[in-house]
Amino acid sequence: MPDVTQGRALAEQRADQSVSARFTRLMNASTSRWGVLTDPPLVSLASGVFLLAFLGALGRDASPSVARVLGALVLAPVAIALVVSVALRGARREVVAWLARQPFPVENLNAVLNGLGEALEVTFAGAAPDTAELNVELDKVHPDAFVTGGVEDARTLDIRIGVVDSKRNPASTNHQRYARVRELVERALVPLAERYPIQSVRVK
Repeated sequence: MPDVTQGRALAEQRADQSVSARFTRLMNASTSRWGVLTDPPLVSLASGVFLLAFLGALGRDASPSVARVLGALVLAPVAIALVVSVALRGARREVVAWLARQPFPVENLNAVLNGLGEALEVTFAGAAPDTAELNVELDKVHPDAFVTGGVEDARTLDIRIGVVDSKRNPASTNHQRYARVRELVERALVPLAERYPIQSVRVK
């Protein structure tokens, strides 16, 4: 039991040190599908639309009730962003807990939390599995995730995460990338590690 407890403590310490000591708004937002509601451009755009409607209503002598509703809607996006931001303040704790549960280190997750990262570099303790075998497991997660190449030592493979940034709403793809990385680790790499032990996984 002491060894198990000590091992868990070491895993938590390793996980805690592998991510930023303090998460930014963007990093917190990337962990949740609701994080996009805190995106400043989106909040400004929504408030601006409601403000124009409010000013237009005043110019047309709209009823007081309509004006009050539109006035409240001007502030609604900001209020929602604040509520979501407060709700996501514990995101770092949840990320660290997830990292600590994995049977191998997942490094540079900061990149994903900041909306970056195109691939996972997977280093195996021994020889890497056959590409076709690994692609079968990756396809169960998403068809856009697949092996893109290996490294000279034959123990490392690169896996495409397969999330393309949206030009219209890049904030939405930040969470998609984070969720995809978690799925690839949990549904493909953890089961694979039982047959082919993994030394580390690194976002690149």
